[in-house]
Amino acid sequence: MPLDPTMPKAAAPSDLETLATTTGKGPLLSTKQARYTPPKGLDARALAGDLLAQFDRFSAEAGHDPFANPVMLLALDISRRLQAGELSPGALEQLIHYLSSEGFLARAARLSNYLGEAGLDTNAARLEGLLETAAAGNGGPALSFEEFQKLVQKEVFGIVITAHPTFNLSGAMMTALTCLATGYDATGRKLTAEAREALIRRVAASDHAPEEMSLTREHELSLDAIANIQLAIRTLYRAVLRVGRRTYPDRWTELTPRLLTVASWVGYDLDGRSDIRWSDTLHKRLVVQQRQLNHYLVMLRDIRGRVPALEDLRHTLALIESRLALALNQVTDEIAAFGGSEAQDVEHLRRIAKRMHEGLPLRLVDAGEAIGFVDRAIRLAASVEGDDAIPVVEDLAVLRAELSAFGLGMAHTHVRLNSTQVHNAIRKAVGLETAADDPRYRQSYLNSLTELLDKVQPVSINFGSIIAERTSAKRLFMVVAQMLKYSDARVPIRFLIAESESAFTVLSALYFARLFGVDDRVDISPLFETEKALEVGSRVIEQLLENPHYRDYVKKRGRLCVQMGYSDAGRYLGQTPAAASIERLRLRIMRLFNRHALSGVQLVIFDTHGESIGRGGHPASLTNRLAYVSPPATLAFAAKHGVDFKQEVSFQGGDGYLYFVTPAGALAVVTRILEYMIGTAKPDLEHDVFYAEGDYIREFFTTVKAFQVSLVEDPNYGELLAAFGTNLLFPSGSRAIKRQHDSAPDASAQTMAGQFRAIPHNAILLQLGLAANVLSGVGEAIDRNPDQFRRLYATSPRFRELIGMVVYGVGVSNADALKAYVDTLDPGHWLTRAARTENVAEAEEMRRIAAVLEDTPTHQRLIRIFRKLYRDYGVLLQNLERAGAAPAANPDLDRHLSLLHGVRLALTHQIYKHAIHIPEFSSQHNITNQVLVTRLLHLDVPWALEQLARIFPARADATVDEGFGEVATYVSDESQDYSQENQHIFKPIASLYELIRRTGNAMSQRIGFFG
Repeated sequence: MPLDPTMPKAAAPSDLETLATTTGKGPLLSTKQARYTPPKGLDARALAGDLLAQFDRFSAEAGHDPFANPVMLLALDISRRLQAGELSPGALEQLIHYLSSEGFLARAARLSNYLGEAGLDTNAARLEGLLETAAAGNGGPALSFEEFQKLVQKEVFGIVITAHPTFNLSGAMMTALTCLATGYDATGRKLTAEAREALIRRVAASDHAPEEMSLTREHELSLDAIANIQLAIRTLYRAVLRVGRRTYPDRWTELTPRLLTVASWVGYDLDGRSDIRWSDTLHKRLVVQQRQLNHYLVMLRDIRGRVPALEDLRHTLALIESRLALALNQVTDEIAAFGGSEAQDVEHLRRIAKRMHEGLPLRLVDAGEAIGFVDRAIRLAASVEGDDAIPVVEDLAVLRAELSAFGLGMAHTHVRLNSTQVHNAIRKAVGLETAADDPRYRQSYLNSLTELLDKVQPVSINFGSIIAERTSAKRLFMVVAQMLKYSDARVPIRFLIAESESAFTVLSALYFARLFGVDDRVDISPLFETEKALEVGSRVIEQLLENPHYRDYVKKRGRLCVQMGYSDAGRYLGQTPAAASIERLRLRIMRLFNRHALSGVQLVIFDTHGESIGRGGHPASLTNRLAYVSPPATLAFAAKHGVDFKQEVSFQGGDGYLYFVTPAGALAVVTRILEYMIGTAKPDLEHDVFYAEGDYIREFFTTVKAFQVSLVEDPNYGELLAAFGTNLLFPSGSRAIKRQHDSAPDASAQTMAGQFRAIPHNAILLQLGLAANVLSGVGEAIDRNPDQFRRLYATSPRFRELIGMVVYGVGVSNADALKAYVDTLDPGHWLTRAARTENVAEAEEMRRIAAVLEDTPTHQRLIRIFRKLYRDYGVLLQNLERAGAAPAANPDLDRHLSLLHGVRLALTHQIYKHAIHIPEFSSQHNITNQVLVTRLLHLDVPWALEQLARIFPARADATVDEGFGEVATYVSDESQDYSQENQHIFKPIASLYELIRRTGNAMSQRIGFFG
């Protein structure tokens, strides 16, 4: 298993040649797609080469002049060319699209390396080989049928699909990317050379901006991904059954394989969202059920067309089919009822609810009924002599396995809210007047909860109860109860609680679960993600286990579920300290299982992490990613101490769905997971010195964590994140991106890093050129004992794996770019340029920009935090080089990212020059010209344009003067036509801003993930 990150590589030469050929034929973006008319005869590839050569010259000069910044010099050169008419915005638009296309191909190459083997037949054979080796005992005694059955019917891993906002490509472009990466199309056919070339040409001619994303669209994309995951899992089931038939020919039909599960919280995650109504959640759960029932029917009808001529068998299958068809019709009607605008009409809901209740006795809500029929069909088909019936038996066994694993939905259901919502719901019942973990009252609150649990009796509810309920937590438990009542009574629901830091939170949820009668089918899972939660998490679990109600609950459920958040932990602690803290917490929780005699209880750890290095997605390979969150040492500890363990991980948003948008990608992921979890893909780390160097490791990561905490608490760091904020990027999901500036920056305005959610936090840092939440503090930590670092890096695979995140972060970082963005907000920068500009009008523009910037303390704050980050970054680079850990030279990546930064800076400077020409206007709604221009200098363009459209309408409103009998020729100053300002100032700003965001998207492709 490779332990060092594979840096993003250029695309295959043949792919680049196809792109170059396409470029040579004219503009990539058509006139319909482009904002600007492309210059005649433009060769975007040649323009890129020219600018890269210029950057190389500036880089060479910087080698002799320590104060020269090649990224800023390139931006200034592009600005000069624009001013002189040597370059046009249309040329830059085509250049950006060319670089985005090239980055897209490089990302496909990276994804191909990341997934590993993608051949459908090859991976199916690998799964069979893996299972044959397991049945043979992995070098030990061969497994008995019962041992093999136990192995394959256990849940060892769970894939969780989430809707995090990382949708930076349209659905069609996501599919194209994965097709290029795997070499297979969306139907599973191998791409021919001609088909690959055609696909690349289509990519080059397509718009790379993301599609507008709604929750409904996210849900559609998630179901498409889940359908491919199910297809891959069916391949796994067939591998189990075929190995079983060869190894245990008399009993293979008894196997109901499980191994992997798939879950989703798309549409059910209410943490930080108020735009998802309870009817939306129920509607989306019904859609999940509809698609699965339809899948079962398609499978059954195919099987019925091939079954042996046995009347009992045909009759049995007909019974299952009719039952599923009736259920599908019911669900389809209800989807229409809960999905439209009528879903908010109480009378409409009364009619639907009454119909559902009256039909409940005949409703299919438990897959067990269908499983019983399929069992009978298997026995009947297996009784037929000869091999002709084997394919039918296998198909029926796969159907049984799916019914058993998925129930009546495509995926298991995860709902989520946060601890504050739970506390608000229980507040009155326990007299909660302070924080739940307030040491003065903590025990009394827990005692009050225990008393409530002593006497709680289940209550009955209906849909009217949900409508009337005002607290989010109780309403969500009611929705869960209705899901279990009307959708699937057999498959449990996970109830995730974000920001959990006390036992009180989980016990409160347990109380509501019992109150609404669902505690036997709901797994309550606290999420440990904050610095405090990672420290106290094991004590929270121990407190819970000491509570008789919770202890009985987990024993009856047969599982104890916890969630750990790499994303938010990485935001607050730094990614590598977060990973080390989470690993320690995992081991502490595992030790509790023996201490509290939890035999028969499975430990389920769900790690929420994403695809980026800032969110815990290891960049080297999928195998490294699995080892990063589920270290081999942890798995070995669980096995040694008899802890029944299941690992779950999230695949988040558009970046996460990429793996699953084609059958080949999905099967590659499933194969890598099984190779890691039950195969030999993971290294033997029993003697890894990482675990023997506890003192050094604690000191190392404590140093990094201290640095990261100091960043989060530093208002200057918050100012860095807010300087341009998410304005550099397209919206990337259904959750609206909050503006980072509610007013013009001033001395009293302080934005703190904690105000940013994890994904925009990551994305902003990557776009500015320095992945601070992965890198910062590591230089200081290494510098405390460089020799020890070098020894540990050389001898410890686990330590190299953790540091691999840092190495990749260095590879996609550019401190010169960060300095250039900081300097762009420096009034001195503009004054210096003005003093050296011969054009009088241009010099005056620059002085006016400097004057606006002078009135804010932004640059003073930014330069302070830059110096703090840059010092540590320099120490990090030096020590990585000495340890032989520096990333491999990748001039293609470095130069292209630098070129994109230079282009974006030049475009930003053009917006500045337009912004200071906005006419003066009277103050309106606390908006002044100074405020509006200042926000434009921070690229808050959508908001500014919205205000400008209101203040300076392009057309005068003449309708007021009409119909009064006499003609008026007077035109008020307030209603004059501002078409000139719109044409020459506002529209150019809008067009330039579109190019800025497209540049950000091109960077994401080069880096390999969004945020």
